[in-house]
Amino acid sequence: MQRQKFKLDIWRKRIGVPLAIGLCILILMMNKPADLSVAGHKAIALFAGIFVLYLTEAIPLAIASVIVVPSAVLLGITNTKNALSGFGSSSVYLMMGAFILATAMVKSRLAERITYLIMKLVGDSAVRITAGVTFANIVLAFLVPSTTARTAILLPVCISILSIFKAEGRSNFAIALLLVLTFTNSTISAGILTASVPNPITIDYISKATGGHLITYGQWFIYGFPPALLMTALTWWIVLKMYRPEVKRIPGGTAYVNSKLQELGKLSGEERRSVFVFTLIVCLWVTGGWTKIDPTIACLAGVILLFLPRVGFLSWDEANKGIAWHILVMTGGGISLGDILVQTGAAKWLAATIFHGLGLAGMSLVVTLIVIMLIIQYMHLLFVGTTPMATGLIPIIIGMADVLNVSPVIFALPAGMIVAGYPLLMFYCTSPNILVYGTGQLTVGDFPRAGFILCTIACIVYAVSAVTYWSWLGLF
Repeated sequence: MQRQKFKLDIWRKRIGVPLAIGLCILILMMNKPADLSVAGHKAIALFAGIFVLYLTEAIPLAIASVIVVPSAVLLGITNTKNALSGFGSSSVYLMMGAFILATAMVKSRLAERITYLIMKLVGDSAVRITAGVTFANIVLAFLVPSTTARTAILLPVCISILSIFKAEGRSNFAIALLLVLTFTNSTISAGILTASVPNPITIDYISKATGGHLITYGQWFIYGFPPALLMTALTWWIVLKMYRPEVKRIPGGTAYVNSKLQELGKLSGEERRSVFVFTLIVCLWVTGGWTKIDPTIACLAGVILLFLPRVGFLSWDEANKGIAWHILVMTGGGISLGDILVQTGAAKWLAATIFHGLGLAGMSLVVTLIVIMLIIQYMHLLFVGTTPMATGLIPIIIGMADVLNVSPVIFALPAGMIVAGYPLLMFYCTSPNILVYGTGQLTVGDFPRAGFILCTIACIVYAVSAVTYWSWLGLF
């Protein structure tokens, strides 16, 4: 299986660049549709080329995003200032602040302490351990803005527990524990604005499409957290039903957790300061609807405290290592591409073409939303990572809202949640999946076997939320 994966990777990377260039040239050579501007025609050609580079990973994704800037200018689509606009987006700086906050959590070992306290609370039965990992994912989603970073925190704990279990060959407990780790890490991300990169990207696009309407941290939480929490609980339960652990208790599990907590000792000064800064930032996020303080400003103002003499404990070198710069570059370039699609009218043209091609004209708003969610859900099969998926697809979704003359929030908000929360279909869909697959305890088939069921249920849950909960809150 590993050999087949290796051959597939070589094949994708060999054809990626020539296919991207060829497709871009082919579209440029085609006759321009009468209802599309010249700049829009060129923007679609550029989008097609970048889309192929995202799918094939023929070059680093961050570099693929950087290509957007010179290509857009040299093709005459826009000027340099507009091409670089995505790199000045509030989403980029919100994620930078969140990465710095996460670095403080890890350096102070607060995130580690919280994880072990949760594991101690749940006990050492197989079912409770998987429940503890789920609970830890929920808590860490508020603290750490990266699904990959959260997996990196919890995976060593899970591997240590599996080593105590000492299973020979494939183990249901190992499969269940690792799938619960990566799947619930994703599902809860849909409900918390800073838990995954696609979420702030989505609100950035919505803000631009609505002339500055900002969805606050609290509003995202109110709309997104209940269905995300429900799906997280269902994910834990369904995975356990599909892979019933062979044993009820893991001998030595409690002793291992207790030894780790003893090693940490009493709450340190750095941990206390981390708690203070995190609490301050969350309070500013939650009260943003009243204070009118932008989530990005709240986050940056809070993390600055981590560097001040006698208050902070971070150096810039430490923070620099914790910031995933490639994610920020990829986000900036992707947002620039989305802005170009919107400004040139290409996004609206693509949306109208897809809308009429699917025969959605005349359907109710709710049915249209359900179809959009289903399409977005299973588009995860084509993408490696949720960030390029969000930057590539959300502008088109907003264009569909424009075609129907409804608020972009109605389509873009749930679409963004589906993008962030449900990359469950294959092992390559997101970095946490790749990390747990790399342990050797899982096969490729384990992901779609559980993932297709969970993704289908998610569409039902979010559809029901749309016609009930979201409707009561006034989204429709």
